[in-house]
Amino acid sequence: MRNQWWLMLLGMCSLSGHAIAETTPPGTFYFGVLQEELNQSGVIEIGVRGPAYRFVDANAALMWFGDNDTVYNGFNIGAHLTTGTWPIKAYAGAGIFLGEHKDCEDESSPDCESDYVLGAYPEVGVELSLLQVSVAAYGRHYKTTNGGKNEYRMYGFYVGYNF
Repeated sequence: MRNQWWLMLLGMCSLSGHAIAETTPPGTFYFGVLQEELNQSGVIEIGVRGPAYRFVDANAALMWFGDNDTVYNGFNIGAHLTTGTWPIKAYAGAGIFLGEHKDCEDESSPDCESDYVLGAYPEVGVELSLLQVSVAAYGRHYKTTNGGKNEYRMYGFYVGYNF
């Protein structure tokens, strides 16, 4: 009789563990900052990340990129293959950036040249989630259609709130 209780307890633990593993991870509102390794370039982004499929996450964000007198204002979307593990999750993927490029002679000049730009980037990162908060370190290598300097290798972090 005692052995039956152990078997029943083991079965219940197995089922509850399987149910926890099958639950969909939450989405995340996040604020991210990226810095170029050599120059004074930087990115600030505000967006949403979440699961698209079991081992695939997607993100969408508004972003602002500054490099001396060059400013990009735009939107990026991306998809990532993930390890799907909690609380630490590694991911790798790619995304695209659509935005407006403004080039000003100097900061006081009201006249700026403006055009639209398209870019793509690979991305890798590691995310740690505890309770309702996610923190990640990530890197991207932007390639844009803009003339002149059009490649940016950046590293940074984001902090997110899981919903």
